[in-house]
Amino acid sequence: MRRLHVWLECADDPIGTILANDEGALAFHYADSWLSARANHSLSLSLPLANQSFGDVRTRAYFNNLLQENDQLNHVIAREGLSRGDIAGLLAHVGADCAGAVSILPEDAPPVKRPGDLEADYDALPDEEFRDIVDRLAKGAPLPEGMLDPSPVAGFRDKFSLAGLPDGQFGLPKKGTGAPTTHILKIPHPEHRHEARDEAFVTLLAHDCGLPVGTCLAQTIDEHEILLIQRFDRVICDNKVSRIHQEDFAQAAGLPAELKYERRGKEDRRFDAPTIGRILEATGHPALSRTFFLRLTLFNLLIGNNDNHAKNHALLHRPGEAPELAPFYDLVPVQAVAGFREDLAFRIGTADFPQDIGFDDLIQFSTAIGIPAKSAPTILRNATHELVAAMEALTLDFPREMRALDNQIGAAAQYLAVCLALDVDIRERDAPVTRGGGWVVS
Repeated sequence: MRRLHVWLECADDPIGTILANDEGALAFHYADSWLSARANHSLSLSLPLANQSFGDVRTRAYFNNLLQENDQLNHVIAREGLSRGDIAGLLAHVGADCAGAVSILPEDAPPVKRPGDLEADYDALPDEEFRDIVDRLAKGAPLPEGMLDPSPVAGFRDKFSLAGLPDGQFGLPKKGTGAPTTHILKIPHPEHRHEARDEAFVTLLAHDCGLPVGTCLAQTIDEHEILLIQRFDRVICDNKVSRIHQEDFAQAAGLPAELKYERRGKEDRRFDAPTIGRILEATGHPALSRTFFLRLTLFNLLIGNNDNHAKNHALLHRPGEAPELAPFYDLVPVQAVAGFREDLAFRIGTADFPQDIGFDDLIQFSTAIGIPAKSAPTILRNATHELVAAMEALTLDFPREMRALDNQIGAAAQYLAVCLALDVDIRERDAPVTRGGGWVVS
């Protein structure tokens, strides 16, 4: 029997325990001290505060999502002779470095994550070392000997965590401080080198359309394009930085990372509109959360982002408060990328592809996420009209390199306007859309 303690940065004691039997089956239960304090929150919507033991399915789904998708994890698997399915075994080795406020430690280990002082708990990263890290990540080379990512982040693209220091430099937490990072360095795939530029541009576009989004900046370091993302799960006050506990929608729904797309699941265990609706209902302001999620879904249709899977949405958990919808992130117009799948991350009504979406599908999706049926048509039309009008005004100033995105938005806007019978002006574009979901206006 293996026993591991679960910690949050804000806790003075472990908040719960993971047990793994000799066959590898997992169980989780909260500590009595965590249950007894009124201001405390659950680790996940899928693991609600309760004096009970959660079984293997729920426990495995949540904690599997904490494992990093990078070379550090692969090295541990190879070095220790572990299987990818041995969640407890892997967490025993890498659990101290879980993304976010959570850490998983052996029973006798002290806590490892604590708030940081930006003036005392970090070592500045010289410019040449920063450039070396960028170059290594871009070329798929290992990090310098002895250097590990201080806060590994899951995801398909290569990433590295950094802290923004008061003097404008970037730094790394000093060994043993447990201090948080504040930024994520993201490197596009070499075949899609402009992805950083596109994500930064689209994130700004979403902000200008009134959507709650994170902050990111695209830059070129030597010959490499990079994206610097400010973490939304951090609080900085008077040079003190602390972590906010967050979970992605896969964790909140009790789904393993492999089921982050609806097409990979099965009935009652998949990332679909009713599942999204249940998550939004659990937030402190469900009506507002539904409105924002609907607008984001429409925005993604307009820009050609159908990679909005369960791990690209998140909740923030603050002590004593209901969960809140995190700012939106990973907004990339993937339909401009050759070879990317064209089916949707989750169905819109019965539609698996953008070009199959009809009025009834949009209404069905709206009601499935919790918007009242009587008001759904009005809310849907108003939201689409406002988004299309805003984006038509914003696209007038698009730079030349964003012409493909402009054409994508124009085709999608025209399709949705016809579908919803909207009276909105959409200008003619100067070129057809070569990709973008195959929008066809009849």
